[in-house]
Amino acid sequence: MQCGRGVNGEEKSILTLYAVHAVSFVLWAVLLAMVIGKYSEMSKELEQLRTDQSVLRGNGSETGKQLKTLHFNQSTMHSTEVELATDLKRLQSDQAALKTEVSEDLAKAKSDRDDIRAEAYKILDAVQKGNDSACSICPAGWLLNAGNCYYFSTEQKHWSYAKQACKDQGAMLIIIDSNQKQEFLTKNANGKQYWIGLHDVSNEGTFIWVDDSSVSYSNWNQGEPNNFGSGEDCVMMVKDGKWNDATCVMNEVGWICEKKWTC
Repeated sequence: MQCGRGVNGEEKSILTLYAVHAVSFVLWAVLLAMVIGKYSEMSKELEQLRTDQSVLRGNGSETGKQLKTLHFNQSTMHSTEVELATDLKRLQSDQAALKTEVSEDLAKAKSDRDDIRAEAYKILDAVQKGNDSACSICPAGWLLNAGNCYYFSTEQKHWSYAKQACKDQGAMLIIIDSNQKQEFLTKNANGKQYWIGLHDVSNEGTFIWVDDSSVSYSNWNQGEPNNFGSGEDCVMMVKDGKWNDATCVMNEVGWICEKKWTC
């Protein structure tokens, strides 16, 4: 009986051992399958990474080419910019030189014109004084200057009277638009005061000439115009040639008329 139990015990041990080996084999098989599957998955991922790396290398190469092209274009643009800047400086220099040349030519032309005009007026004045021509350049009692005739009144009246008196003689109350004319008038005023054709009757503070033109030249006395006491709307030339505004009804003032000379 003891022998039988011993044989059965050995058989059970063998069966158990086989079972353990079988289970171990199955576990190893499962583990191997998992490892193989994981390896396959990792291989695919590695292959994908290699593919991506290859693509990136290709893109990097293309990007490098584009970057080189960009650098080349930038260098070209910089060179062009430098050339344009140089051309601009040259043009500005040429323009400045041309402007200077034109200004000098204009100044010379104006000087030549003034010289010719002065000579012509001298000749005309000589003709008038010599009275050897039937052409009466200026009426008796009038003075010739720069192609115009001027009358310095001996009477003294208010501004409106002076304006009308000039008009009645086919002339206009004097308009002073240049320093040359101002010097001529001052020289021949003989220290007297005269009405001139300037006023601000229509709009206080805005002076205009009798022909409605605006003031381009002025010779105001210091502190003038001041509209002292209000109502100083007309302008006179005082003894030193300077201008003062005054009330238009003053009667102690002469006047100067101006008109073009005609034959």
